[in-house]
Amino acid sequence: MVLEATVLVIDNSEWMRNGDFTPSRAQAQNDAVNLLFNVKTQSNPENTVGLMTMAGKGPEVLVTLTNDMGKILSAMHRVTIAGTPAVSTGIQIAQLVLKHRQNKNQRQRVIVFVGSPVAERTTLPST
Repeated sequence: MVLEATVLVIDNSEWMRNGDFTPSRAQAQNDAVNLLFNVKTQSNPENTVGLMTMAGKGPEVLVTLTNDMGKILSAMHRVTIAGTPAVSTGIQIAQLVLKHRQNKNQRQRVIVFVGSPVAERTTLPST
């Protein structure tokens, strides 16, 4: 399979409290993060996954690229729901995380979860 470094950018804005997905958007997002981490690391043992949030005080890298599920689970339990998402800034920081990966042979991938309206109208730099 493909050797890949993936950064999961999760939405921790106030919109994630909504209960339109059972039991909440935040819990559905956590389940998806779990699933993606397992799929990525099981497809190739050298794949790495990072985790970051994009709301609250600002985007924050919770876990740098790793293949340790414990670090990801621990970080997801520390996430607090607050603020509005900074989507473009979050994606740019995710690109920086991928730029500094240890294995330069890994392909880069950013997966963004957005569960709130996006009010930004900025253009992203092309990669």
